[in-house]
Amino acid sequence: MKARDRVLASVGGEEVLPIPVDVFRSLIFPKLEAGLCRHFGLGETDHEGVLCALGAHTRFGYPAYVGPPLAKAPFDVRVEFPNKEVVCGIWGTWEGMESFSEGFDRPLRSAETVGDIEAHAWPDPDWFDYECWGGRLDDLDVYLPLPQWAEQYSDFARVAVGWSPVFCRIMDLCGMQAGLMNLAARPDLVHAMVTHTGEFLEEYYRRIAQAGQGYIDFLGFGDDFAGQKGMLLSPQSWREYFLPLWERLFATAHEHGMKTWMHACGAVRPVLGDLIDVGLDVLETVQTTAVGMDPAELKREFGAHLTFYGAMDTQDLLPYGTSDDVRREVRRLVDILGKGGRYILTSMHLLMDDVPVENALAMYDEARSYRPDWAARAS
Repeated sequence: MKARDRVLASVGGEEVLPIPVDVFRSLIFPKLEAGLCRHFGLGETDHEGVLCALGAHTRFGYPAYVGPPLAKAPFDVRVEFPNKEVVCGIWGTWEGMESFSEGFDRPLRSAETVGDIEAHAWPDPDWFDYECWGGRLDDLDVYLPLPQWAEQYSDFARVAVGWSPVFCRIMDLCGMQAGLMNLAARPDLVHAMVTHTGEFLEEYYRRIAQAGQGYIDFLGFGDDFAGQKGMLLSPQSWREYFLPLWERLFATAHEHGMKTWMHACGAVRPVLGDLIDVGLDVLETVQTTAVGMDPAELKREFGAHLTFYGAMDTQDLLPYGTSDDVRREVRRLVDILGKGGRYILTSMHLLMDDVPVENALAMYDEARSYRPDWAARAS
């Protein structure tokens, strides 16, 4: 089976062995990737070669940005990988650095009326070319026509985009303190921001889905609305403000024959049932170190309807554990989450530079070689 077929079979509830694996978002931090390139005898910057050597089952793609030039930051700040520079992005916020710092201007921090929200310069879906595609690390000059990009990665499950926050967008626009205060005290402002954010996202994803029929397997979404100890707002407030928009966005994917894929890390268990009810197929991250995210409990409660992507701990285990520790955790997760299908093993977040090469290799090697007790029923 090709990697794409294995992913789709697992998402469909088939027990697939070896367990499908991936490189989270098709991204690896530079120092670790350089070490992997040396291990595999590849060129220093052979990103695709590393993905293939590790056995990554997906490729993430993005439509080309062709809108107005994005202003570069006039201040000195560390650029966060995988960004190459800090710019004022399409939402009018600084992108490419730590997201929620209070030390920078926020365009809607001082918004007092719905009119202030209306007056903000919201992005235009026309700023993207939906027929021209590339990867997160690609320069625009190597983007390809969508059919050519899809053919290049036809052996892999192809995921479109993968991050489209609504809660996080409001926090970026207002700043964390003002954003949370608005959630509690100014529902009129929050609803107005959700409406404008949704107007862009619904049209953006509609155009991706139309262009991508026959080329894209998953529409990728994402939002971070939970910390490690609980959600950052009550489940009731989240359902009121955000769930209707996710339902509409997920419907766009299904109407065009695609599955839904959503990044949501942290303690999101209180609303997983809601996301499943409105059409979520794949949960990206599965942060097992967060409250309520025990893999056995998640599998028992949601495993008949939801595919789990991730679960390998990037906070402690991968950077600080031994390779034997890593192998034991791979076996544990395959035993629990792989049974009955609907599991893709990868790290809980990007593979960062603090992960030793030998630990990254151990994770993928063990996933390829391990056969759990339920293996007799798998094909």
